[in-house]
Amino acid sequence: AANPVYGKIPVLLLPDGRAICESAVIVQYIEDVARESGGAEAGSLLLPDDPYERAMHRFWTAFIDDKFWPALDAVSLAPTPGARAQAAEDTRAALSLLEEAFKDRSNGRAFFSGGDAAPGLLDLALGCFLPALRACERLHGLSLIDASATPLLDGWSQHFAAHPAAKRVLPD
Repeated sequence: AANPVYGKIPVLLLPDGRAICESAVIVQYIEDVARESGGAEAGSLLLPDDPYERAMHRFWTAFIDDKFWPALDAVSLAPTPGARAQAAEDTRAALSLLEEAFKDRSNGRAFFSGGDAAPGLLDLALGCFLPALRACERLHGLSLIDASATPLLDGWSQHFAAHPAAKRVLPD
């Protein structure tokens, strides 16, 4: 009821009764409130300080939701082997673009956020799909993120999965 457009969760209900829907939008709202209130500690924000970089992180976060996830999901939902092969190629194409985005955004560091200590919004957006990606690889005998095709994302995925916050919530 709080999300009449999509009719799904998550929904953040504000004290005044207004609702904010969709995971990425909720996280960005919390980030904006933290910035405006001065309640965020240095290094604890999920988006870069630079407005252009923030825009790029938001762009690639939307790309993950709009292009990468539907392509990956289609691999398992494909009704025919040909459709599965096409979905796998679409997923690889999306990952190739994300490989370039990582190169451009990370400054040679461990995370899209450009740091080594903590993941940012873009890291979280892609990282939440790692269990589904790994399951898809195993179920269908695919290699999607690996050292040969996407070496930067391969390293990123290992750093992300090893981060203490991710280790607490990612399934084996």
